[in-house]
Amino acid sequence: MSKKNSYLSLFFKSIPIGLANTLPGVSGGTLALVLNIYETLINAIKDIKIKKLFVIGIGAAVGVLFGSAVITDLYQNQPLFVNYFLFGLVITSAHSTYKKIGHLSFLKLLVMVLAFAFALLFAREIQFGFLNAEGLMLFFIAGFFGSIAMILPGISGGTLLILMGVYHPVLNAINNLEFLILIVFGAGVAAGLLVFAWLFSYLLQKHQKEIMVILTGLILGSSAAVFPASFNIGGLAAFAAGAVIIIILEIIGQNT
Repeated sequence: MSKKNSYLSLFFKSIPIGLANTLPGVSGGTLALVLNIYETLINAIKDIKIKKLFVIGIGAAVGVLFGSAVITDLYQNQPLFVNYFLFGLVITSAHSTYKKIGHLSFLKLLVMVLAFAFALLFAREIQFGFLNAEGLMLFFIAGFFGSIAMILPGISGGTLLILMGVYHPVLNAINNLEFLILIVFGAGVAAGLLVFAWLFSYLLQKHQKEIMVILTGLILGSSAAVFPASFNIGGLAAFAAGAVIIIILEIIGQNT
């Protein structure tokens, strides 16, 4: 296995992906693109490569545990500064998809704007009126559709779970080790990943540039979920820190 795809590299790259999936407005799929393991992730799921999935899963689990224990508390105590930081993350990460779209024609720009508008509505938390499930079935369904966010850049897993009303219950289940809820939610995630990985893999193989146009619009539109509520000088430093982290992660992804 090459250095680029080594298990140790996959483990460490999976940690920020798991972390991203605990944060509203940030997509784990986006960070997979930034870290240059997106296709590795999709193919590992599609072909059920157990060793790679195990390593990626462990790394993502570490990120989820860190996010649920630390980042969410920080979000509650310093929401404005965290939003500045996340806004910097999301906006800068769009560079990873934009550079792959080739020549920007009028049609591509139109598609990007439409994707931006869709993500903008999503980020503003338009509620899902069709979701009437309750109890454990709700956690399974949330896991199934939440898996989209784990492999589709521009769709935030945290925001998606908020729309389904299970964001805080899932975080509480992680922190309190409520195994029944976690097992049901995890089963939904696994089922969703298997279904959507095949679809996204096919689309990337056949229409990569077009998909990157859509993803760029989705990522930019999703930034509305973490747009700072007010101007703050200190927040600009947090924004810059988020942007710098994405630049560093992109460099790491290109060289490991």
